[in-house]
Amino acid sequence: MAKFSPISANKNVTIDSTGLSAHLKDYVKVMGKDLATVIRRQAALFCQDMIAYSRPFSGDTPGDGDTLPAKAHGAENVRKSIFKIFRPVDKATRSQIADLNNYDVFKMWNKRKGQTVQGKGKQTRWKKFQQKFARGDSFAYVGPGERSTLEAMHTNLRTDGGRGSLNSEARRSKQPFAIVAKESDIEAYVLKKQKDVGFLKSAYWIAATELGEKIKAPAWVKHSEAAGNAIAIKFLSDPAKPGFEVGNKIGKRAGNANFVQLAINHRAYSMRNDMAARMNKQKKNLWLNTANHFSS
Repeated sequence: MAKFSPISANKNVTIDSTGLSAHLKDYVKVMGKDLATVIRRQAALFCQDMIAYSRPFSGDTPGDGDTLPAKAHGAENVRKSIFKIFRPVDKATRSQIADLNNYDVFKMWNKRKGQTVQGKGKQTRWKKFQQKFARGDSFAYVGPGERSTLEAMHTNLRTDGGRGSLNSEARRSKQPFAIVAKESDIEAYVLKKQKDVGFLKSAYWIAATELGEKIKAPAWVKHSEAAGNAIAIKFLSDPAKPGFEVGNKIGKRAGNANFVQLAINHRAYSMRNDMAARMNKQKKNLWLNTANHFSS
């Protein structure tokens, strides 16, 4: 979360925001606005920055998390993660089918490969297949149309209460967690979950809105159901020390310390640009003007 000021990321992780704090003081004087107005607006714009500096990005470099390429990258990540934990029957290996220990699935697997398992020796063939290829791995089986089972398993293998990335167990696994009868069921589930791309970012958009501020945010990060994850608190009891706390209750990967620091740095940079433009328009030297003001 972020608080103006101090600023923190997750629990017990403090961000260096001294530069931003100094910028806020200068900004108030240069722009001719009261402190509460400035802090509220900059808190909201920090939320806008966090949308850009939280996953997904279009690639490995943070900062474009509010773009359509970032959305596309997020959708592809969803697809990859789902197909990592679910394997269609016809794409399962011999060892996976043997370990599944399901004769009907064995027959289905053979049929889809253009073979049949029938006749008096079919059970013997199945037993020999198991003896030869089984490795002792454990897999679940998801039958046709059991999409709710897919969702339950997927949710259980994700971080952030089932909304985040795959957990460490799923990421490290070299085997799927379930063999699925119909690949079309997996594809349908992928399409459903791709609609959630941007959910973790949504809390920042909602937090800014709850402060009464409008920020730039693409439609795909405006998930209103994320309202419960938004942090937007106003501290206005002391006019001399107004404060606003904004943040996201979930999303370790969406709001880690490195990304929060980048967003803070960008906010300070944006404020310098605003002040420079104002002073240039007035034909005044920015830093000399502020230095003179605070020394007087």
